[in-house]
Amino acid sequence: MPSAPANSTSPGASSTANDNIDQSCFALADHARVLMPDLVAFRLGVRPGSTRSHAFALAPQLTLLAVDIREEQNALEAVALALLAFTPKVVLAHANTVLLEVGASMRLFGGLRALLSSVTSTVKGCGFTSRMGCAPTAWGAWLLAHARTRRVARRVRIVKETTLVHVLDELPVSLIPSAHSHGNVFEQIGCATLADLRRLPRKGVARRFGQGVLQWLAQAYGQAPDPREAFCAPASFEARLELQARVESAEALLFAARRLVLQLAGWLSAHHAAVSEFSLLLEHELAARHTPKTSTFKVAWAVPTRDADHILWLLREKLNQTTLAAPVIEMKLLADKVSEHAPPPDTLFPMPGSDSESMAQLLERLSARLGAENVVQLVARDDHRPEAAMTVEPYKPASETKPKRGKKSPKTQTSRAEAEPEVQTESDEPLELPDLAVPQQPRPSWILETPQKLMLRNERPFYRRPLKLISRTERIEAGWWDGNGVQRDYYVAADDRGRMFWLYRERLTGDWFLHGFFG
Repeated sequence: MPSAPANSTSPGASSTANDNIDQSCFALADHARVLMPDLVAFRLGVRPGSTRSHAFALAPQLTLLAVDIREEQNALEAVALALLAFTPKVVLAHANTVLLEVGASMRLFGGLRALLSSVTSTVKGCGFTSRMGCAPTAWGAWLLAHARTRRVARRVRIVKETTLVHVLDELPVSLIPSAHSHGNVFEQIGCATLADLRRLPRKGVARRFGQGVLQWLAQAYGQAPDPREAFCAPASFEARLELQARVESAEALLFAARRLVLQLAGWLSAHHAAVSEFSLLLEHELAARHTPKTSTFKVAWAVPTRDADHILWLLREKLNQTTLAAPVIEMKLLADKVSEHAPPPDTLFPMPGSDSESMAQLLERLSARLGAENVVQLVARDDHRPEAAMTVEPYKPASETKPKRGKKSPKTQTSRAEAEPEVQTESDEPLELPDLAVPQQPRPSWILETPQKLMLRNERPFYRRPLKLISRTERIEAGWWDGNGVQRDYYVAADDRGRMFWLYRERLTGDWFLHGFFG
């Protein structure tokens, strides 16, 4: 199946270069050669693979930086963790390469081109650059990605196995991972491409370069299996990021936090989980004695999610309402509340409740921007008084679980059966009773906040015109438990123009009141 490796490297330093050789520049190097120069050194002629002496001759002000293997490994694992959002099969490969098995993910993400675009965007969001290659084999994709880095390949995306052989044959033999250990032996024997290497006698190749080269060729061309150990996400999520410079604004802090959120989204996808609360720990630069060393704030929402964009939106609103105590030099993200996540069904016709998640996210965003107390919802109450049957409360997601009815123990049921005689009935079918003993009277769509007292004319209630009662009495007596008891007889009334009203008569005083209008 196609694999898409992302060749991740550290972000290069950008500066304005000129022809002045005394300009300061930097390069990453080992004990003998330059590994990666910055833009200024590159324009002065320093190239990857140049010796240290040759680099200093071209750029006297060059500063060589040592390689930190541990930090590079941590950075590569951070990228792999973020890429778990696209496939559960992520492999850390040779030369800072991440291999993705995307054969089963292309349809889910809208095709290969859209998938590779999303992978590139994710790697860029993590603070790294990448060069993509796609092939039916892991080593084939690895070769195409590194060939694109060196600009020695025309095609870097291959889906069919029949095309793989022709494309790989044109690649230079210097792309072999073990080529640097053999020096210029390949050039001396006239072997320039992988096709030339494959035409050599197998026994001679094995005797001069080792059996591993033949095994590698067979795996790259799909002629031998290539088992690999996949990257495994940790059991709990905790991501740390040391900032390149002191951050004083919330907007710049959000840009850095995006890397941690992308790792969180990949971790959630790997565990088939969703998060509803996380903590962001900020380590400050100690500018004064009273300044705290660290500060922590939590971001929580109602419906669990693993959408990185939605989490970033909520974090942005939280940061906009937060004042930093001091400049931040390091940050850490912890997932506090994690729950199982069921993916949406991939059906042809969406179900009626398919938009509930998007509505919940909209209400969460409004709560984050306006405040939780300013986003309210109507909640029904168990009260017969119309003015108390509904209240306004802060928004909360509806609970999907219903309380289960308690069951009596077998011992209690047996003792009761022994105590009571068995009653014989003519029908074995259970007796079904209606939910309401009496049909409920209609309710108006508009209820007045304060009932309006009506006058009587010819013993009939009057509201602009004489009203005629057209329904039977509905008596409501409630509220004695809170001191606001009511004793009312409700009626539906109409005038001579067909307009309908909801009236009630006080039982104690006999006064008439208008309480609502029908549409």
